[in-house]
Amino acid sequence: MMASHEQNPVVEPSTSITPSGRGRTEDDAMQELVMIGWREWVGMPELEGEPLLAKMDTGAWSNTLHASDIEVIESDLETQVRFRLIEDGEWVERPLSDWRRVRDTGGHETMRPVIRTTLEIAGMDYDIEVCLKDRSLMRHRFILGRKFLREHFCVHPGRQCIHSSERTLPRIVLRI
Repeated sequence: MMASHEQNPVVEPSTSITPSGRGRTEDDAMQELVMIGWREWVGMPELEGEPLLAKMDTGAWSNTLHASDIEVIESDLETQVRFRLIEDGEWVERPLSDWRRVRDTGGHETMRPVIRTTLEIAGMDYDIEVCLKDRSLMRHRFILGRKFLREHFCVHPGRQCIHSSERTLPRIVLRI
């Protein structure tokens, strides 16, 4: 999961020695994280969709994207997942990366298909795993869970869209 951003690189946590000679602490790691709001506009260019308003959900472990009409297509070469990002929208096909057992807030466990894709957030690109689930009744169509967030970001619970706003959307949409 490499981040690409020249002005504000994210450094992976390690056991390196700091310039002061002391071992690296949790505070050192926190200073290397990028601050984001509890909601941010994100892009997922490989899925050919519009930018999404993602919720940073530190209570959820994994990332989950709304998908409808989810179908698993088995072949001799590889297993694909076919789904729609919007109702009656274009079909999207991605290789099935894994199956994940997920427990929802009500305590119910389900198996969800997982895909890999690129996420654009805060001016950086990340290769991420995303569980697919019909979230049409949910307020947020895409949530980023703490497994991903804790490695790269510090979430500000009182702010949203720190790295994105309505002004930045045309740039995100038109960028190819």
